[in-house]
Amino acid sequence: MSNEMLNLIRQRRSIRNYEARQIPASDLDAILEAGCYAPSAMNEQPWRFTVIQDSEVRSWFLQTCRRALHKDDDFDPFYGAPTIVLVSAKKDAIAPQCDASLAMENMFLAAASLGIGSCWIHCVNDVFASPEWEALKQRLHIPADHISVGSCILGYSAEGLPAPKPRQEGVIVKF
Repeated sequence: MSNEMLNLIRQRRSIRNYEARQIPASDLDAILEAGCYAPSAMNEQPWRFTVIQDSEVRSWFLQTCRRALHKDDDFDPFYGAPTIVLVSAKKDAIAPQCDASLAMENMFLAAASLGIGSCWIHCVNDVFASPEWEALKQRLHIPADHISVGSCILGYSAEGLPAPKPRQEGVIVKF
C-alpha cells in the first residue's frame, strides 16, 4: 500500500515490553487529542481519559490491580509501560463502549505515528468490576456515572516491533 495511513495501520503492533523512559508531554497531548477526535454516536463524545504517569500513583494502581485480580507481586498487566491511560465512558451514552473503543484506536494510531508503542489492556475492566472500584474512582477522579472500557498503555518498546502475525482468511465477504 502506498497510502501513509494505510501503511501505519498495517505496521502498528501491540507492544508488551517497555523501556522505563517516559514519553514527552507534547507527544502525550497529541495522542490524547487524537482520541478526542474519534467518531461517536450522535457526537456525544462520552469518553474520559485518566492518565497515570506519576510513579507513586502507578505503583498504587498496580498494587490495586494485583489485589483485585488475585495476582502475585511479579504480575504487571501493563508490561512496564510508563504511561497508562484508563478509558472510561458515560454509561448512559448511546454507545459508550463503541465510542471509547474508537477513541482508543485513534490513540494507538497516533502513538504509532510518533514512534511510541501501545497496547490495549482489558483486565482493568475486571479491576473496575471488583470491590476496589469505589476506591479507584475516588482516587483517580473517575465520575460515578462512568464505566470502564479498557486502557491504553504507552511507551517506547524495549525490543522493537514484533513481527506481524498472519491475518485470518475468509473474514471479508463481498456481494
